[in-house]
Amino acid sequence: MSGWDFDDAGKFGSERAAEDFARANNIDPRDIRTRRKGEQVELEIRRSALDGRRLRDGGEGRRDGWG
Repeated sequence: MSGWDFDDAGKFGSERAAEDFARANNIDPRDIRTRRKGEQVELEIRRSALDGRRLRDGGEGRRDGWG
């Protein structure tokens, strides 16, 4: 078990789409983790990296909408 708390950031069509979303929101790649679930990829972001900020979402690659 990890010593860090992660929050769900959505489901994407690929690892690349999830990573691009994190990059567009200035999230350090070390603060994310992805997990493939069937044809989708779940993105989680370390809670401390979010620091209360709202993530920008253009919907690119996202499979589950936003909010």
